[in-house]
Amino acid sequence: MRVLLVEDEKSMLFTLSNLLKHRGHEVIAALSAEKALEALGEKQVDLVISDLRLPGMDGISLIAEVRKRCDDVVPIIISAYGTLGNAIDALKLSVCDFLRKPFDLTTFEETLYRAEQRRNKLLAYKKYVLELKENLVGEERKRTMLSRFVSKQVVDRIMSGGELPARAGQTQKVSVLFADISDFTGLSENLDQKSLLFIVNTFYSALERVMTQHGGILDKFMGDGIMMVFGNSKDYHEAAFRALGAAVEIQGQMDEIRQELRRFELPEISIHIGVCTGMATACSIGTQEQLAYTYIGDAVNLAKRLQDLAGPGEIIVSESTASELAESEDSIAGLKQLLPLPPLALKGRQDQVVVYRAEYDLGNRIVQ
Repeated sequence: MRVLLVEDEKSMLFTLSNLLKHRGHEVIAALSAEKALEALGEKQVDLVISDLRLPGMDGISLIAEVRKRCDDVVPIIISAYGTLGNAIDALKLSVCDFLRKPFDLTTFEETLYRAEQRRNKLLAYKKYVLELKENLVGEERKRTMLSRFVSKQVVDRIMSGGELPARAGQTQKVSVLFADISDFTGLSENLDQKSLLFIVNTFYSALERVMTQHGGILDKFMGDGIMMVFGNSKDYHEAAFRALGAAVEIQGQMDEIRQELRRFELPEISIHIGVCTGMATACSIGTQEQLAYTYIGDAVNLAKRLQDLAGPGEIIVSESTASELAESEDSIAGLKQLLPLPPLALKGRQDQVVVYRAEYDLGNRIVQ
C-alpha cells in the first residue's frame, strides 16, 4: 500500500517511516501538511497517518484535502491533544483510529493492522460494487435493491404481481426486537449535542453489526432506539431464536460500548430490550408524497411495550417467543434461562400478559 505519513517531529517521522517500509509499504513522508500535499501530487494513496497539530494546515484539514483526490483513503490521526470535539470531527471523516501520544510501537502496529484490514475491505467492497453494476440489470437489479429494505417475501410479491410498494402488504409470523438507551432524557439534559450524537452512533454501530450477524432487518431508527424484525423463513422457531440471540449479544456488546465511551470521558449507558413473536404486516405507510416501508401489527406493539417495561440491562420476552424457543433444539450462546414474571396488565388489553425476563451470562457475571 502507499502511505502518506505527516509528522512534524523528525525522530518520530523517521521511526514510523522505517516501520512502514519494513511492512512493505511505499511511504510518502513529510514534516507538514503543505509539503505532504505537494509530494503527493496526483498520486493515489491507501492510508494517511497524520499528526493532528502541524505547522500551518492541521491534520483534519489535510485528510479533507486528501479525500478530494482519494475518496476512499483510510486515515489515522495521531495527537497528544485529543479532545471529544477533535475526535468527533475526525469520525466525520471516517478516521480509522485516533491514536494518542505517547504510544509504543506495538500499539502503533496494532492500529496500523486495523487500518490495513479496513483498506482491504474497502477495496473488496469497491470490486463487489463494480461487479454488481456490471452484472445486475432489469428485474434482478430492482429485486436486489428492494431486498435491502424489505423482506424477501414482500419483494417476491411486488415483483411477481406487479404491485406498487404503496399497495403491497405481506402478513407473516415474525419476531420483533426493540432496543433503547435507558434514561436518554437524563443524558440529554446533561450533555451537549456532539456528545449525544457520538453516544447514539456508537450504540447504533454495535447494534447494526449484531443485527446483520443474526439475519435481522432494520425497520427503523428512533432517536435513541432501534426496531429490528426477524423473519424471512418458514421456520418460525428460527426467527425467535435469532431475535433473542441478537438481544443477548447486544447486551454482551455493552462493555465494549462503555469502554469506547470512557475513552472520551462520556457517561456509561445501559440498554433495555423487548422481544415479541407474532403476526405482523410488512407494508408502506404515509402519504402520496412520502412513504415508508415498515412492519405493523400486534407483535410490533407488544414488543415496544415490553421494551418500555424492561429496566436497564434487561431483556423482556413475550410468552409467544418463549414458546417458540421451547420447541427449538438449539441453545442461545450466553442465555441461561427465561424467568417467568407475574402476569402484567397492559393498557389496551383485556387479559393479563405473561412475560419472561432473560437471564444471561456475560463472561463471569450473570445478569438477571
